[in-house]
This record gives sequence, C-alpha cells and structure tokens, in this order.
Amino acid sequence: MNKVAKDFKPTGLAGLHLPKDVVIKIPEADSPQWVQRPAGHWYLPLMFDVAGGVTVNVLRYPTPGVVGRHVHDGPVYSYTIEGSWYYPEHSWTAEAGSFVWEPTGDIHTLTVKESMMALYVMHGGLISVDENDKPIAYDNCLSLLGYCDQWYRDHGMGEDYINQFIR
Repeated sequence: MNKVAKDFKPTGLAGLHLPKDVVIKIPEADSPQWVQRPAGHWYLPLMFDVAGGVTVNVLRYPTPGVVGRHVHDGPVYSYTIEGSWYYPEHSWTAEAGSFVWEPTGDIHTLTVKESMMALYVMHGGLISVDENDKPIAYDNCLSLLGYCDQWYRDHGMGEDYINQFIR
C-alpha cells in the first residue's frame, strides 16, 4: 500500500460537511420522515451516496400495492423487515427475514399482496418501462434526493433537513 502525504486532503465534494457515521432509527409510521411516493407507498431515505450513485432506503406498503414494471441499471440488495412482496415474473416471495439480490437488467414488477416493509440498497437508477419494455421514466440517487428534499420542505422540516442523508 502506498503512503499518503501528511498534507493530503481529499478534494471530492469540497466544502460539504460529510458525517462519517450513519445511525438512523426507523420511525413510527405516522412520522413526517416518511415520504409518500406517487405510487402511494412510503419511502424513508437513509442515505444518498451522491458520488457513488447509491441510494439506501426503506420502502413501506401499509396496504397492497405495486411499483410498475421497471429495470435497474445497477444491482439492488434488499432485506424484508416485515410482511412480504414478490415479482410476478419470478417464482419466489420475499417474506420477513429474506435477503434478495436483484441483478442489473432484470425487468420486474414489485407487488405487495397485503403489507410490507423492506430495506433497499440501490446502485444506479430505476427505469420504468411499458409493456413493450420501452423506457418511460427514470429515478436515481439525485432525483430521489430532490423529491425527498421537496417533500421535507413542504412538510415544514426545513431546507437543511435533507443534508443528514447525503454522503
């Protein structure tokens, strides 16, 4: 391993205070920390790694729901905390305690029959596709960060609230 000069200072994201550790307790369901997404589910950001394009979040479906057909341009890792969910395109169901790895490029439709809460680590973005696999929308670390920032501002959390999640 090479030695680093004593006066070395990393230059990425210069001037932005980046906390070293992240410790976030998942709040109660009625907390304003939960961000409602257009599909009706709830999204709790835990970390936006803006340099690496990685998003860590918890999704919560208190009732049945669907995230339409989509594909990821990077791998996704998930851990089901409670309830269950599945992809009709596959033969498995992720129940509480299940770990799922989603390979890049797999088209699927997240489906919840009753309710669920799961932790997701998404590398890259999510591309919504139509029935012919044509891209129709895109979300990634930066667009989700912007959406959550606006939600928190609209709900009185303040203009700096989002900063605690940015790495």
